[in-house]
Amino acid sequence: MSQSVVTIRLNGNPYQIGCGAGEEAHVSKLGEEVESIMQSLIASVGQIGEARLLAMVALILADRAAGNADEPPLNGAADGATSGAARASAADHDAAAEALEMAAERIAALASRLTKP
Repeated sequence: MSQSVVTIRLNGNPYQIGCGAGEEAHVSKLGEEVESIMQSLIASVGQIGEARLLAMVALILADRAAGNADEPPLNGAADGATSGAARASAADHDAAAEALEMAAERIAALASRLTKP
């Protein structure tokens, strides 16, 4: 299998990420999602250090994944017939956005307590 490299930018810094051939667009989109979350955090808590920001992004993504753990996979594996796009409703997206906002608020509150002397 051929290996490709995608450069993503997080908080202005370039990172070269290896991936399989044909996965470049997906990896790039994931990088854009991480950057979007990071920029939202920066707007809330400021530049508190890249390592801490990345840790907070990881917690937000883990919280998002944990909230979806009880849901069937969106790739159609559960029934083999329905596509993920067909099953993903606007309500699911709204719930995910709300969960992400709540997680971001919890993490921002924690970060603010951690950065106070």
